[in-house]
Amino acid sequence: MPSLKFEDVRISYSTFEKGGRGTVEAVRGVTLDVPEGSTIGLAGESGCGKSTLAMSVLRLLPRNARIDGRILLGEESVADMGWRRLRAVRWTEAAIVFQGAMHSLNPVQRVGDQIVEALVLHATGSREKYRERAEQDRRVAELLQQVDLPKSKARSYPHELSGGQKQRVMIALALACEPEIIIADEPTTALDVIVQAQILNLLKQMVRERGLSLIMISHDLSVLASTCERIVVMQQGKIVEEGPSAEVMSNPQHPHTRALAAAFPTIGDWSSRLALPTYTSPEAPGPNGPGSRPAPDLTEISSTPTGLLSLTDAVIAVRGVTVSFGRGDRGHVAVDDVDLTCRPGEIIALVGQSGSGKTTLARTILGLQQPTSGDVMYRGRPLSTRRKGLKDYRSRVQFVLQDPSAALNPRQSVYEAVAEGPRLHRLPGDERDIVAQALADAELTPPEKYFQAIPQELSGGQRQRVVIAGALALGPEFLVADEPVASLDASVRAGVLALLLRLRCERGLGALVITHDLGLAWNIADRVAVMYRGRIVEHGTVEDVLLDPQHEYTKRLLSVVPSRELRERPTGETR
Repeated sequence: MPSLKFEDVRISYSTFEKGGRGTVEAVRGVTLDVPEGSTIGLAGESGCGKSTLAMSVLRLLPRNARIDGRILLGEESVADMGWRRLRAVRWTEAAIVFQGAMHSLNPVQRVGDQIVEALVLHATGSREKYRERAEQDRRVAELLQQVDLPKSKARSYPHELSGGQKQRVMIALALACEPEIIIADEPTTALDVIVQAQILNLLKQMVRERGLSLIMISHDLSVLASTCERIVVMQQGKIVEEGPSAEVMSNPQHPHTRALAAAFPTIGDWSSRLALPTYTSPEAPGPNGPGSRPAPDLTEISSTPTGLLSLTDAVIAVRGVTVSFGRGDRGHVAVDDVDLTCRPGEIIALVGQSGSGKTTLARTILGLQQPTSGDVMYRGRPLSTRRKGLKDYRSRVQFVLQDPSAALNPRQSVYEAVAEGPRLHRLPGDERDIVAQALADAELTPPEKYFQAIPQELSGGQRQRVVIAGALALGPEFLVADEPVASLDASVRAGVLALLLRLRCERGLGALVITHDLGLAWNIADRVAVMYRGRIVEHGTVEDVLLDPQHEYTKRLLSVVPSRELRERPTGETR
């Protein structure tokens, strides 16, 4: 089994912009050893160079990339490999579990055929037996069994699989030609906590049973700590900290490592309860770079916004709502007899694994899905089914979609995206002022700088803020936010969560936040509702539900998330 070594590796990209040609240095002088059978986690924010470094192992970088230094697989330099040798190394000696299974799998090809394709193209030496059809079928069934999928899934198309099942197929693909090194690039991003735990356990099992070397990439230190022996932290292309996982987590030395750890609130940590998430990145690249803005003076927010103590009427009340699809024996109940009350200025976290009915309930609350039975009430009145009534309601209750890339028209400027709502609702006032104020409220300043920008010119966090600005432009009193930070890295996530808390404090804006992240619920929510198989199985204050869970499903959710030893609440503290 080959070891992997990086010796003073520098990777740069040639760029061409209006001002002429330039160079972006993505990796700067990295030296790292990955011994045989070891597990190493690469941590850092988006753009720190961790994925660039990992992709360089198999020369999977674009043509405008230049690699200096040496990358050694065993005693062999990757740079000196000819095309035939490189193709033989890919998948057989080292393989990659790519980020985003939805985009990595061919949507028009059955997953079994995609595994066979890898066998046909890359099986060499003792693995050439996999070129025979009978062996291919046997190998596909064997691989699916290894990743806990029934062999019948080989005939499924990607869209017929859940997110966790697609990720398992990606792992099966990586294992197809029996590689000795696995590189997993954000393998659990945007997966719910239970599926995430299953994927991490699967990777650990593969390492243990087959003696694989594993390089895992993530912006979440807790994910790496639960899987890898060592953690390597990168910032701006450099390694800033390296050591055993337990040591890095319990006693981080570099400010960037401490910032990464603090950006993901831990259940039971009272210092992060209803506090503005802050992220301070040392050596920020510029005045507008991630983490370059100072932390605000206000770091803690009351659980009840000022001026709303006397308001007891519910903004939204869900009463006995059931939503089912299909009829008879083939019917599926997505939401089953749910009751939920959303009060003014309150943040409620709706948690549960994928498929539990959270998004269907949100769509029903917004009037995008008709309930099979039950009622959605707004300010004490049943939600209108007439077009005008729904239009008025949606100006007061706005939706923040999970994926800003899908929510924004790629050909539409930021100005047009934010102005769309005010135009549709014929909002009085100067349109330019309304758009500018909405962008400023979403902390995109100066707003005029973003007017003509298109989505592809913005970072993930900026795109999410544009979506929030579009919702704020109508002056709503309540937001329904579907996984608003699921795939964002540390500093961006902290900024978006801080924005939601500031809006609640300054404008009394309430929110129903759909999430699978219980740490997020601990950080920003007043109450939490746990959904399981379409029903709310537990509901109460965040402290009661997350620190003293009663339902077995809630206990199961909490058992698979990182948590520090629960400390007693400080004497006299009120929340």
